[in-house]
Amino acid sequence: MKRTIIGLALLGWLGLRPCEAMPLRRSLAMFETGATTWQRSAADYVRGASGEVSRFQIMPDVWRRYSKSREYDNPEVAWAVAQRILADRTADFRAATRREPSGLELYLLWNKPGHFEAHGYVASRVKSDYRSRAERFANLLALR
Repeated sequence: MKRTIIGLALLGWLGLRPCEAMPLRRSLAMFETGATTWQRSAADYVRGASGEVSRFQIMPDVWRRYSKSREYDNPEVAWAVAQRILADRTADFRAATRREPSGLELYLLWNKPGHFEAHGYVASRVKSDYRSRAERFANLLALR
């Protein structure tokens, strides 16, 4: 019960209703590591070239700021950490732009938050390869 209440509160911070979070969770996991199931799978053990962990490819130092857990391979723990990260980044975006992020902007907040912020949260100003990847994510998110 407590976990459900906390989860719903985090969704509210992200500006999402519970039914909208499932497409985000699925899309982000699929896009980052190819995860296609809710159960633990090979995608949960993928390590990125820069050391990213979990199906959501979170940098370990960022993970540690949000959780003491080292259960990188646990999809539920990883999603809880990802939600907290996105909540903070989305709040910063909202404060700067006074609006909700699009799917493309949400991925830039996830994958290149510093670069995106340094360019005034204007997607057309970010490097074209970052923007291209974010566009692919937004397309996947829209399909879900």
